[in-house]
Amino acid sequence: MLNSLLKIIPAIAVSILLASPAQAADTGFERVTKTGTIQCGYFTWPPYILKDANSGKLSGLNYDIMEAIAKNLGLKTEWTLDVGVGDVAAALNANKFDVMCASVWTNPARLKTLTLTNPTLYSVVYAFVRADDARFDNDLSKVNDKTVRISGIDTDYSQDIAKEKFPNAKQVMLPQTASGSETLMQVVSKKADIVFVDQGLVNEFLKTNPGTLRQVKGVEPVRIYGEVLSVRQGDILLKNMLDIAITQLTNDGTIARLVAKYSKENNSTMYAPGKTYTIDTAPGR
Repeated sequence: MLNSLLKIIPAIAVSILLASPAQAADTGFERVTKTGTIQCGYFTWPPYILKDANSGKLSGLNYDIMEAIAKNLGLKTEWTLDVGVGDVAAALNANKFDVMCASVWTNPARLKTLTLTNPTLYSVVYAFVRADDARFDNDLSKVNDKTVRISGIDTDYSQDIAKEKFPNAKQVMLPQTASGSETLMQVVSKKADIVFVDQGLVNEFLKTNPGTLRQVKGVEPVRIYGEVLSVRQGDILLKNMLDIAITQLTNDGTIARLVAKYSKENNSTMYAPGKTYTIDTAPGR
């Protein structure tokens, strides 16, 4: 029996070694470089990603930035799968696509399950309430009360803000598959009192729900987030490739032009990253 085992063990070891390169090659980077195509996952979140209900055509700031990234890298895009915000990590790590091309905001939960790029832009998060609710104007600390209900999505940035800044308030969290618009509707329907989101999402919501929400007056933005793309956890080569394109598009002004365009069109506050270099124009240089 011992002799038989000694003969089998080397064979098992060889098979493991032979299998390792194949497993290592099964990454987003390998697929992208072999096929010349980035398979994109996405979720709708105006004005970053919008989807026409009739044609299915996609548009938005994230869409334009991702198309510019692919062009910069000499690649094509294939917008493969529409997933819920809370399903991003599971879908990426199951190899359903190469890149989550709808940008996300970083939070501890995402850092544990995804590899994230450098920011493509920065978004500002404000507090929004029902149009007739002035309780928190000029003093957002009043939110930190057990009678106040905060709308958000489970494990998302909205829950992080609630826990960190307003621990005494009640969290009314939707499942991870919920959309941003659903968090707004919770406030409108009086299931919650306040929500923390970007202005662009609210502006799109108000097109079909006019006069229902307003920004809390007289308070600072709740947070400013970097908008990042996501790849499968540990897919560092793909992240590096995307980061190079993001840097080049930042430095040549492409991202700044797109951000300015969508900020104006959507009356929302967004910022492009600063250029990664400075030029010394001192005499004699």
